[in-house]
Amino acid sequence: MICNTKVLTLVALIALSLSPLSAFSQSSATTGTMQAAPQGWLVSPAEALDFKGEDGFNEPSALRARGTAPLIDVLKPEPVADLKVKAPFAITVLFKNQADAQIDPSTFKVMYGALKINITDRITKFVKVTKDGFSLENAQIPVGKHRLTLQVQDEKQRVAERELRLEVE
Repeated sequence: MICNTKVLTLVALIALSLSPLSAFSQSSATTGTMQAAPQGWLVSPAEALDFKGEDGFNEPSALRARGTAPLIDVLKPEPVADLKVKAPFAITVLFKNQADAQIDPSTFKVMYGALKINITDRITKFVKVTKDGFSLENAQIPVGKHRLTLQVQDEKQRVAERELRLEVE
């Protein structure tokens, strides 16, 4: 017996593959990558609705083993419960490698919302991601609740992942 959530997810994926979305092309449907956002936005207001940004904010975090994977620290905005910011805001991220392997900055990814749509290009066109991290001064995200999932790997392909959940006022 298939649970209702799986059926709804399957129906949503079928509908997504059949319907044209303004920011989500057929070729990007298979890669999970959005096309360029208008006016320098990381996520446009329409995409926040289309790609379920608030659903991603409300979804529980995935539990991952700590082990010897690299770490991602979010320095800005300062991580606090019920994080509320005003756009535009700064995002500063620090990568911490383990002693036996350096961070590979080319593996850096940023995914948005419940559907984890890849918006990495929208950040990397403004900043250079290094083995130490990055700093973006003017992140533009519409009013509402949002979840950004940050990922990076080290030279041994160990993945670090960190969620940034925030509410833009």
